[in-house]
Amino acid sequence: MIINKKQFITGIVLLLIFTAVFITMMSPVMNGKTVIQAADDLFNQLTKGSTYSIPKVTDKAAKFEGTSFQVSVKAESPEDVEKYTKVFSAAGAQVTPAGGKVKIAGDLGKVSVAALNDADIEFNNNGAQLKSKYGMESREVIYYWYNGFKAISAQYKLDNKVKELDIVNSVMTKGLEPAYNFEGIQAVKVNERSGITTFMLVFYVLYTILYGFAIMYLFEGLGIVASSHGEKAEA
Repeated sequence: MIINKKQFITGIVLLLIFTAVFITMMSPVMNGKTVIQAADDLFNQLTKGSTYSIPKVTDKAAKFEGTSFQVSVKAESPEDVEKYTKVFSAAGAQVTPAGGKVKIAGDLGKVSVAALNDADIEFNNNGAQLKSKYGMESREVIYYWYNGFKAISAQYKLDNKVKELDIVNSVMTKGLEPAYNFEGIQAVKVNERSGITTFMLVFYVLYTILYGFAIMYLFEGLGIVASSHGEKAEA
């Protein structure tokens, strides 16, 4: 039963506006993409732009030249052995098959810098260079680097070598992971798209408020209100 017709109609109008905007956002009006997809692309670009710290990590990694390591990594197939060999031997490491594993021994600094250089190439969407260098897809290159460093990290954790563990984890989380996860996405800094970013954030807040007022007016029009004690009451 409608108690307050004016408020009820106001709620209906606001809800219709909310719905119309929602339908528009879900339609391919942005160069074949919905507004939601376009916004998602933008925020992925901004996120990628904010994660770029490979040069800083590379400078730190270079200081570990002369520090040796040796680990064993599980290899599921002969192809795995071949790919680990291609990737790590390019950085001067020795890769030796051992049953269902490969033993990798090398210089931590040199291997870390090499991995970060490849991560930088992939991060900047130049994967064709890695494919030409290694004869495999660029993401595969990053994948094998990551698995190797994961094993190195586990070994340093067991040995309680804090400094070495820290640089290895930095190579993984600040170099290899962003390169792999953001492949094909153009990095953008917030200050380069500050206008549209601000607009989208403000729009989101206002759009949410619009929905809240629409529901509030509908309920009040139906006589459903909250009491001073936070309990629902009907007029």
